[in-house]
Amino acid sequence: MNGNFKEKLKAMPPEMRQRVMMEVQAKKRERMRKKRRADVICIFIMGVFFSLIVILNLFQFNRPTESEVERRKLAEFPKFSLSSFLSGEFTEGINLFFADTFVFRDNIVLAAKKLDTLKGYDYSLDGEGSFVVLDTGVEKDENDSSVGDTLSSLLGEDGETTDGGDKFDPGSTNLPTLVIDKTKLTLTVGGGAELNAVLYNTIGELSWNVSDDKVLEVKTDGDKVTLKALKAGKATISCTSGALKAECIITVEKIASGGVDAGDTADFMTNGLFIYGDAVYTKGWYLEKYAADYAGVLEYYQKIFPNAKVSACVIPTSAIRIDNEEIKSKIPDQGEIFDKLSDIIGEKVNFVDTYGEMYKHRDEYIYFKSDHHWTQRGAYYAYRAFVESVGLEAAELDDFNIKTLTDSYSGSMYEYTKDERVKSFKDTIEAFMSKKTLTMTVTDRSGNVKTYDSAIMEWSKTYSAFLCGDNPYTVINVPENPQDRNILVIKDSYGNAFVPFLAENYGNIMIVDTRYTSMNVKEMFADYDLTDILFVNNLEAANSPAWAKMYLKAVGVEIE
Repeated sequence: MNGNFKEKLKAMPPEMRQRVMMEVQAKKRERMRKKRRADVICIFIMGVFFSLIVILNLFQFNRPTESEVERRKLAEFPKFSLSSFLSGEFTEGINLFFADTFVFRDNIVLAAKKLDTLKGYDYSLDGEGSFVVLDTGVEKDENDSSVGDTLSSLLGEDGETTDGGDKFDPGSTNLPTLVIDKTKLTLTVGGGAELNAVLYNTIGELSWNVSDDKVLEVKTDGDKVTLKALKAGKATISCTSGALKAECIITVEKIASGGVDAGDTADFMTNGLFIYGDAVYTKGWYLEKYAADYAGVLEYYQKIFPNAKVSACVIPTSAIRIDNEEIKSKIPDQGEIFDKLSDIIGEKVNFVDTYGEMYKHRDEYIYFKSDHHWTQRGAYYAYRAFVESVGLEAAELDDFNIKTLTDSYSGSMYEYTKDERVKSFKDTIEAFMSKKTLTMTVTDRSGNVKTYDSAIMEWSKTYSAFLCGDNPYTVINVPENPQDRNILVIKDSYGNAFVPFLAENYGNIMIVDTRYTSMNVKEMFADYDLTDILFVNNLEAANSPAWAKMYLKAVGVEIE
């Protein structure tokens, strides 16, 4: 009560004062009741909400196996054994499984990243994407000499999917049925795919036919057919067995001559991206000081591994495909950038001419439209440039089993642009499967070790199909290749689509992603008979002090 009220209260007759006090107490009790009621309602609502989250988390019917945001495979439910239960490994695995597959987890991770970006957090080294905004407009600190000073001492010198068709349920009918695993498919000129036919409730021989052999080249092998797109158009692949027939409609997209030219209008964004035609593109940039630091790091690796040939595969950005002169005048010339990189890095180690090889094939499907990565077709041309630079013979594209994992891939660019147009941009994920027998042993971020018989996961419908995503340490062994030809690959996520091609030339391939391991590469491979060390990085890494510091840390050199 305030002072004035108390004075007035004292001046009142006793009966009136008592009545007023009773009214005040009654109002106070009513306010308390309302507050308690609101508290109970809030607690009830929160209890219901958290109970629903717990129930949804425990009983997800379509529990995710991959994270679209982090571009990786999620933890699996652990297998029970008495020893794992007694050691606590089983219960720890259950905790990891539910934490990794928590309902709405991708949305929560994405929201957290957006909040962090508002605080200025740099995601250039975070997560599988390793996507870096290439031209933020933020002034670079050219006075940061920490890497250069350290290198001078070290060297002694004072960067929703579908499968393309409806799945057939064999239990839905008892009638003889013939099914092709896809009913429609989109390819680009030069691309390929594999289709399979299955007979249900009957047996018989299969025969294949193509409606237009000028659009598609077809190679048949029993229940399987391999396709290669020859020119733009539509063609129907038919499979028959007696009176049974199944079809798949193939659309082959036209590729613009020379590169991409969709007119004069492009929407440039402040984060180094621009929308042009039906794709999102990434600009490139160059800063001599940081490129020199990157070159110095590679030179240091050459110094501590004198018997191995150190090579650098720096990957151009997707803007390499732009042929429109008006648009090209507004973005950095990557040809000039790579000439400068060649001058700086090429003096230290083997600098692979990825730009020249990829520029020749810029009219092909070498970058995704909806994702910041390159396609495996783009990675092939960089692979070819690399192996030829070290005196080996590159496999031809026709040497691989070409499979389409999905033709409806939606990648990362919508999250980076938040532009509604990008939702409609769809991509095809082509996989070039080696015909050689190999084993791939993956150590994931939780320390689990798994072995696969392929470097490409056919079940995945995202970029994580390559190398099973980003993992700390991976080893590929190819028994039929020379076992004394050993390569260590140090990479960002661009290396994932690239590395599987190395199975055509190397007996042993060791892959390290320094973002996810504290492994000391120098100690780990000091006595290993390495023939090659290869750095595979997007253009950003070759202009980033953060990546230079990380690569030095991987060989025991810490820089604050």
